[in-house]
Amino acid sequence: MTVMLHTKTIFNGLLSRSLHNIFTLNYSHLINFYNVLSGQKRFSGHNKWSKVKHIKGAKDVERGNLFARLTKEIQLSIKIGGSTDPSMNLRLAAALAQAKKACLPKDNVENAFKRALGQGKDENCVESITYEGYGPGGIAFIIDTLTDNKNRTVKEIKKLFTKSGGSMSNVSWMFEKKGTIQFNPGSTQDNLDKMIDNAIEIYGVEDIQEFEDNVLEIRCPNSSVNIISKELITKYNYEVTSMSNGYIPSTTVKVDNDDKELLDKLNKFIKTLNDHEDVVGFHNNAE
Repeated sequence: MTVMLHTKTIFNGLLSRSLHNIFTLNYSHLINFYNVLSGQKRFSGHNKWSKVKHIKGAKDVERGNLFARLTKEIQLSIKIGGSTDPSMNLRLAAALAQAKKACLPKDNVENAFKRALGQGKDENCVESITYEGYGPGGIAFIIDTLTDNKNRTVKEIKKLFTKSGGSMSNVSWMFEKKGTIQFNPGSTQDNLDKMIDNAIEIYGVEDIQEFEDNVLEIRCPNSSVNIISKELITKYNYEVTSMSNGYIPSTTVKVDNDDKELLDKLNKFIKTLNDHEDVVGFHNNAE
């Protein structure tokens, strides 16, 4: 869906009002969109400053990755939701709430709005395009992008697949399009059984899975994500920690934890996707 504004005056007015509203209202139940992947941190040196320096460097990288993910989620929320008004776009409200919690600079937020609306460099129309292919070990990947130059992006994504030992190819047949919602008890004292009983009563819920830390994940049609999330929050006072429209693998590839070579290649490929400016999300069938 292409979001178009007729004049910069209209855009600036909407952007100013949306940013003012979201940074003054509390969307406490719509947070934590993306978990930043973190591994074991290793430090070197023989003095306190050396250790502090390495810790700071690692945290700066982690913070930069988080900011990049939040910025991309804002862009994607506008494209998918079709509105720059958080009261009309629940996913955007969630993304902005998470941005506020993470102290994402206001300039980053404004730039995300502009890029999603094609108001960035060259003011080209921004498109949401999905690419498919096989990555390391024959693992299938579906990659979501947001780009103002699809010719550039397709060349770069193709190159990433090739360097990983894979190739661009049709793999969507291995996945099923589904919406997912993760939530926890929030301010309630409900246990998992009670949460499941309540969730089952919501129209559109197709499956429920348990995760650690009293977290449940609902699977539903893509079109039902906003409606179900709103009911979890307003009716049951649960905390929604993740909302997404994605792909659930129907065919998986088992990854051996002892296969260090494959794990290294897979981690490297995933890092290149995370670091790519146009990639806003990806899905794979690794097990």
